[in-house]
Amino acid sequence: MRTALIAALRHSSNGPLQAAPLRATLPLAGRSVLARQVDLLRAQGCERILCLCDRVDGEVLRVQAAVEASGGTFQALRGFLHLPAMVRADDELVILADGLVPDPAMVRDLFATGPQPPRFVACLPAESAMVSRHPDDFERIDATRHWAGLLAMRGAPVQRLADFLPDADAISVLLRLALQDGTPCRELPNENPGPESWLLATDADALAQQEHALIFRAAGAVDWLRPSLAAARMAARALGPRALGRGPLIALLTAAALLLGGVGASALGVPSIGLALAAGGVFGAALAGALAAMQRQLMGEGSSPNAWARLGWGVDIFAAIALLLSLSPVPWGEPLAALGPVTIGLARLVLRKSCFAPVAVLADRAVLLAALALAAAFDLLPLATALAALLLLGEMLLRRDRI
Repeated sequence: MRTALIAALRHSSNGPLQAAPLRATLPLAGRSVLARQVDLLRAQGCERILCLCDRVDGEVLRVQAAVEASGGTFQALRGFLHLPAMVRADDELVILADGLVPDPAMVRDLFATGPQPPRFVACLPAESAMVSRHPDDFERIDATRHWAGLLAMRGAPVQRLADFLPDADAISVLLRLALQDGTPCRELPNENPGPESWLLATDADALAQQEHALIFRAAGAVDWLRPSLAAARMAARALGPRALGRGPLIALLTAAALLLGGVGASALGVPSIGLALAAGGVFGAALAGALAAMQRQLMGEGSSPNAWARLGWGVDIFAAIALLLSLSPVPWGEPLAALGPVTIGLARLVLRKSCFAPVAVLADRAVLLAALALAAAFDLLPLATALAALLLLGEMLLRRDRI
C-alpha cells in the first residue's frame, strides 16, 4: 500500500505565533493548502493519507470528510507513536513537508522516472534561493544539497520511530531514516524552481502573490485568433477565485438566456438585436467554459471537458437558429435563409485546423455573429452572410491540410 504522511502543525508568520493560522489551513485559489496537498498525493496513487496535527478540527475535519466521501482513507494523528503500527515494512511511504504545494507536473516527473515503486529524496542545491529564504523547512542533507520537502521511501524504517522520544520531529526523523536506508537523492526536474512551482505556504501574503500565477496557468493561454475564447480567459483570470464556486453556472445560465433572447428577437424580425444577443450568448458560454476549466485545475471538481465540448454543439445550434430566423423571420418564406446554418457550420469546420489568421478570427462565432449584427443594422445581412460563407468555404478549399 502506498501511504502518504503530511502535517498540519506549523503556524504561518501572520501575527503572533499561537494566534497565527496554520500553514495547512491557509486558502490558495479557492482551496486550503491541506486540501491541495491531499489531492496531489492521491493523484500519485496514495491510498491512505496520514496527517500529523495537534487538534482534529476545522479544516482537518473538512478534508477528512471530503477524502472519505470520495472513497479514500484519511487519518488524523496527534503525535507519531502509532505510525510504526500503521505502516508495514512492505508499504511505500510518501512524505510531503508541512505547507508545501509543489507543481503537480514536477511531482509526476519525480514519480515517473527511476525505479518502481519509487524511492527518492527530492533535493535542492545549497545555493537555491528557496533554501536561503526557508532554511528551517528545507533541511541540509550534505554539503551541496538540501531536502526539497518531498520523499518516497520504504515502510521498513518507519518501525524505528518507536526508538525516538514522543516530542521529536517525526518528518525530520523519517528523512534521516530514509537516507540511512539508502534512499537515493534526486534533483528536482527544475533544479532551482520558482516559488510558483514549488510553493511553501509560509504566510497569507506569500500565497496571495503566487495565487495570480496559479490562476494565470489554470485559465489557459490567450490566443487572439479565437477572440471570444481569449477574452473569456482574460475575464476568468480577472474574476479569480471568487468566481470558481458558482461562476460557471451563472455564466452558463446567462449565456442560455442571451441565446434564447437572440432567437426570440430574430424570430420577431429584429435581426440586429437578435444576432447581438446571440453573440453575447456565445461569449457567455466561452466564459463558463473558461471558469469551469479553472475550477477543474484549481479545485479538482466540476464538469468534464467532454461535457463542455457537447455544450459547444448546443451553442452553435442556437447561433444557427438565430441566424436562420434573422435571414427569414417567422413565418419562414425565404429558402436561402438556410445559408445561416451553413455559415455557422463552415465556421465550426474551419476552426478544427489551423487557418489563415483573418479567417480564423471571422470563424469565431461571437465575432461572426457580432459582425452580422452590425451588417443587419445597415440592412446588409444577406450580403454579409453570403460573403462570410464564401470566405470560410474558400479557406477550407485552399488550405493545404484539406478536411
